Amino acid sequence: MLETVYKHLETLQKQASELPPQQQAILTKTLEKLSNSLQEIAASSLFESARYNEAKLVEIEKNNRLLERTVAQQASQIRQLQEQLAKQISQLRRDNQGLIKSEAKLQALLRNSPDLISIVGSDGRVRYHSGALQRLVGYNLEERIGNFHGELIHPDDLLAWQAYFGNLLEAPAIAGPIEYRIRHADGYWLYIESIGNSLVSDSSVQGVIINSRQIGERKQAEMAVRESELHYRVMSQITSDFAYSFKALPDGKFACEWATEAFERCAGLVPEELESFGWWNSEIVHPDDREILIKQLECCSFSRTGANEYRIINQKGEVRWLRDYWQVVWDKTAERVVRLWGACQEITDRKQVELKLQLVNQVLQAQIASAPLAINCTSNDGNTVVWNRAAENFFGWTAAEVLGKPLPNIPRGQKQDYYALLKSASNGQPQNGLEVSLLKKDGSSIDVWLWTAPVREPGGQTVGSINIFSDLSERKRIEEERQKLAAMNDIEEPFWARYVSPPKTKTKNGER
Repeated sequence: MLETVYKHLETLQKQASELPPQQQAILTKTLEKLSNSLQEIAASSLFESARYNEAKLVEIEKNNRLLERTVAQQASQIRQLQEQLAKQISQLRRDNQGLIKSEAKLQALLRNSPDLISIVGSDGRVRYHSGALQRLVGYNLEERIGNFHGELIHPDDLLAWQAYFGNLLEAPAIAGPIEYRIRHADGYWLYIESIGNSLVSDSSVQGVIINSRQIGERKQAEMAVRESELHYRVMSQITSDFAYSFKALPDGKFACEWATEAFERCAGLVPEELESFGWWNSEIVHPDDREILIKQLECCSFSRTGANEYRIINQKGEVRWLRDYWQVVWDKTAERVVRLWGACQEITDRKQVELKLQLVNQVLQAQIASAPLAINCTSNDGNTVVWNRAAENFFGWTAAEVLGKPLPNIPRGQKQDYYALLKSASNGQPQNGLEVSLLKKDGSSIDVWLWTAPVREPGGQTVGSINIFSDLSERKRIEEERQKLAAMNDIEEPFWARYVSPPKTKTKNGER
């Protein structure tokens, strides 16, 4: 405001020069007084303004310092926020790169996975197929997207698939596997196993995820196993052999786990009955053979496999012979046998034949041992296996001296011919009453009659020959004496007596 007054005074001073001198002097003097008064007012205002400005300046400085501290704090916070933002941006970039890599891996997995991953909407239409579609069923992705998933399912399996899919829609969760057939692009049917996971309520999926894989080889294996099981059941039903499994308990006892069907026909018991009272201590085992089974159990602690023969008594009271092939399972952690597996073969008929053969062999051995003629048997390799008492007396060698060795009574130079003779007998060409000369232990020779015949095992295979010797020396001596006597008679009788018949005389009855 003072500045405005000063401007007006300056204007008046300029205008005073135009007035008359007297009036100009009065106005000039008045203006000077007014100017002095204004100066005094201005000085007073400046002083008060200076005091006011000084207080304001102090307050401003305080506010400025407060503002500086506030600005510093805000700047520090801004720097911290900038650093955090930079870290977040860096982490976001790393996460984005990792997400890109993960997505690339996921896409690679989906492209190269042998399993087919599909997303089927609640309406049954396919919304997504992984790259395995082409490899698995031969269709392009464009051919199947938007089509119904059930179009390719075998008619016989379609109802099962519809029920499975309906359950997924009603109760969203991961369902169990389902097997069905699907038509390949080339027209044939493939066996597929699928597992569904309903994510209809998930906004990112809004459908059912179906994970499918081809199980043709497994199906073939399962059919082969079923066929094998069928063959096994048939064989188990028609054969007399049976298998079993026993579980070894910690207290040393054995409990039957199972036995095949043939056990019931052989023993007259079902496996459940066997399990109720056990095997080893049951009355089914013949009393004379229970010790064999007890020893078998004792061997289980150190032997892995074994075989033995024993008798059982079935429910009809019949005695049956079994040949038992068994194997134990050893647990290294428990350091004990935990299971016993076995396979039993019924050998009753064979045992009966063996017992009959044994009896026949005993009778035959007794007959050979007590026979008055010298008898020996040789194996195919020429060693002696039988040498009876008559042979000991006849040739002089004891059985202990010749058994398991070549015949000692063959003269030198004749062994090849004699063994050829025995070999021909083993080949089915027996000799009856052949005259041969053999040796005795004292070195003398003896003429004998020889009879040979092949010895065959039950299977019909020739295992050697039996040789029977009869002394020909006495007969030869008698023949020589007879020949000598006949020669002497020829000398004493005149030669013409051979050609002249003596005269005939009449008897009392008139006969000549």
